[in-house]
Amino acid sequence: MPGLLRLAAVVSLTSRQSTKPSYDAVVIGAGHNGLACAALLAKAGRSVAVFERRDRLGGAAVSETGIWPGYTISAASYVCSLLDPWLVEELELRERGLCYYRKDPYAFTPLLDGRSLLLGTDRAQNAREIAAFDSRDVAGFEAYVERTDRLGRALFDSFSDDEPRFDRFDPETQTLLLGSAAEIVERYVSAPVLQAELVNDGLIGTYLGPRDAGTGYVLAHHLAGRLLGSQGSWAYVRGGMGSVSRALAEAAVSYGAEIYPDAAVERITLDDNSHAIGVEAGIAVRANAVISNAHPRTTFRELLDSSLLDAPFIEKLNAWKTIGPSLKLNLALGELPNFSCRPGTNAQPHHRATIHVAPSIDYLQKAYDDARTSGESEEPLIECFLQTPTDASLAPAGKHILSIFAQYFPYDRAGGWSTAKREAAADTIVATLARHAPNLPSAIEHRQVLAPPDLEARFGLIGGHIFHGELLPGQIYEDRFATRTPVRGLYLCGSGAHPGGCVSGFPGKRAATAVLADFAPAAF
Repeated sequence: MPGLLRLAAVVSLTSRQSTKPSYDAVVIGAGHNGLACAALLAKAGRSVAVFERRDRLGGAAVSETGIWPGYTISAASYVCSLLDPWLVEELELRERGLCYYRKDPYAFTPLLDGRSLLLGTDRAQNAREIAAFDSRDVAGFEAYVERTDRLGRALFDSFSDDEPRFDRFDPETQTLLLGSAAEIVERYVSAPVLQAELVNDGLIGTYLGPRDAGTGYVLAHHLAGRLLGSQGSWAYVRGGMGSVSRALAEAAVSYGAEIYPDAAVERITLDDNSHAIGVEAGIAVRANAVISNAHPRTTFRELLDSSLLDAPFIEKLNAWKTIGPSLKLNLALGELPNFSCRPGTNAQPHHRATIHVAPSIDYLQKAYDDARTSGESEEPLIECFLQTPTDASLAPAGKHILSIFAQYFPYDRAGGWSTAKREAAADTIVATLARHAPNLPSAIEHRQVLAPPDLEARFGLIGGHIFHGELLPGQIYEDRFATRTPVRGLYLCGSGAHPGGCVSGFPGKRAATAVLADFAPAAF
């Protein structure tokens, strides 16, 4: 049962009844960042307890079983790139069962006119695919990759900064990051389908369109990963994304951390000087350091008396943009999608790639504009993943999982999110895909719809925002929430802190580093 991450499936831990009265550090939330923070603190010899409100560990990096017989589903996050390679080595995650492999080919866009674009690691094959649309784009694509690799490297090199500052970048880099994803892409290539395939990374999780300022940063953020040793490459995790959290949990426990699922923290306790000194989680637990993996609004509004915070901080909290536009749709299929442009239900290279539905930047811009006007996209941005052709352990023999990430279906849509509206949104997505793969509707045997309110309820993603708030200028680097909070002894280790979202572990690592720097061993 790879990645279920219920307590018994991970390791044998101390029961809640034997929780000690005090620890050096308490972590709120067993998402991957909280687990990374706990593991690093425990490895440094500190006593650590992690309290998780759900009955399973991993937050949004979780593999779920039992939803459909024989299936293991990466219910929320679904691919990996930004996971810190240092963490993998430091915490011996591969030795603890973490296995990941390159997603190659990496991008596939079918078109209604029978053509398609498939890109992978084979440069000669990429050139042939691109030249079929515009031969001039072959060189342009190479130049684009070189430039965005440099952007990604610049971001990656900043992700561990103790005091992140946007002005660490040179003026040209700042201009690109502050501009739009469309502007970056259109500098290099002209074919609409290639432009759309590249610009997509500037939109994931973001409630803006491709021509809006700031999406240049989102694009670069998604190309910052080095997990596979090559800049910007993405990986599937064998056993699903819960395998990342499982390995982190096992690391934490092996170093002495105690993890308590189904144990919600009710509040952060303070001393007479308004310093954090522990938590209430059914019982009172004291700690020198309290580290929250929760969304900043949860941390400061629900777990803390916000009257302790000054007016500028409250204003920042209230102004924080955290309205998510993303809907996750997981489908169990009786056969692979049969794309009209590349026929067949036998596993083929394009089935291994990210499958995009977006013929042009204008299509993506309209998807965004529709949502702002009417509450959802008529023809949505869609990216899909089929991991089962390369990891058959995730589904029964001959079956597959189509993991779909779609925009724009905003959390705050007029009229809210009834069951009927959830199902109608899923129907729109399936119908859009069926224009390219006509067998899809009849191949669906089960489906799971997670609209933004579901992402909030299940994973604590306030506003349904997958990054704990927009990764846009005004909410990145020094403008993101700091790891060290205004309350002494309280730290943030979740995606609301630098460098933000994606399954990276950097916020957890930065929090552990800060705690170890602030409290000498004798203070613990």
